[in-house]
Amino acid sequence: MTGRHRRPRRLSREGRRLLGGAALLAVFAPVTVYTLNAAIAHVQSCGTETTLTVAATPELAPILQSFVAQGGGAPSRGSDVCAEITVEAVPTGEIAEADADVWIPETDLVLEVPGTGLAERWEVFETSTASDAVGLALPEGTDAADAAQVNPEDVAVVLEDPRQDPASLLWIVIFGVDEADVSGADEPDAVPVMSASEVRRRNAEEDAGLMVPSGNVQVSQFEFPMLVAADLGDARIEAASNLVRSYGSQKYIDLLIDAGFGPAVPEPPGSSSAAVASVLETWDAYSSSDLAWFITSLRTGCASSASSTSTSATAVTCSTTSSSSTNTLSDAFHFPYGSRLEKPMSPFS
Repeated sequence: MTGRHRRPRRLSREGRRLLGGAALLAVFAPVTVYTLNAAIAHVQSCGTETTLTVAATPELAPILQSFVAQGGGAPSRGSDVCAEITVEAVPTGEIAEADADVWIPETDLVLEVPGTGLAERWEVFETSTASDAVGLALPEGTDAADAAQVNPEDVAVVLEDPRQDPASLLWIVIFGVDEADVSGADEPDAVPVMSASEVRRRNAEEDAGLMVPSGNVQVSQFEFPMLVAADLGDARIEAASNLVRSYGSQKYIDLLIDAGFGPAVPEPPGSSSAAVASVLETWDAYSSSDLAWFITSLRTGCASSASSTSTSATAVTCSTTSSSSTNTLSDAFHFPYGSRLEKPMSPFS
């Protein structure tokens, strides 16, 4: 592994718990589908008719769309609530603007992000509806023997804003965060952290040249919990229950597998608000302008404050006897391959 020496990561207590959960598994245009589940050969009549709007991650939404179109969520035996179900693709970072009764994000960790109010708005209704591997997305063509030597605890990684990127949030909850994680993308051999579904999408859309995380570089998984609005009425709660009950069908499992997802996780480890708040506080500290100025100064050749001047809150000018350059903080933390979209260099080169 090239690049500067890294202090090996130590798993946090929360990380050890989440990794234990991993052992259980060996452009976003809205997608909407309508079905009146008085498709409804399942019941003689509907005692109650209602609507149910489901917001799901863009990778999972097409599966739910197909499932509902095929009768998923229809009233189960003993239920007389018939629902018109709408499935919308909503990125997790945009859920605050969504008008939904049910939300299926990648992980329930997102509920614990401070300042979002999501934990007050949403309640966990089903702990897992599907699963997807999360870990290091190595370059395509990486030899299996080389991949087996990669230690996730001691590799430079590319992380995005953990408040917007659930894979990055999951990573820092497991491994903690240090300065190298915030600025690790500056290293030529840094490896992006992604879910398997994101890797497939990036490869299809951008020819990203990445491998789905598996084996020793898979560190955990998304469990796709099903959440309901805290103020949801009884009829919609029953409609949501019908949808949950239908997830046990072979039809739903087949749709998941065909799309590259796994089945629901039997016993997801759950989340810790204290752990999430702590790692985000550390992330913010390492991302602060003062520390960023210091890192930028080192990388642009400013030996000390005497050879540099801050021209603004977000820029650093470094002067030498022969040249002067100005680097913004966005340059200092710019991902070297287009915010994970371009092909990365192999960590084995």
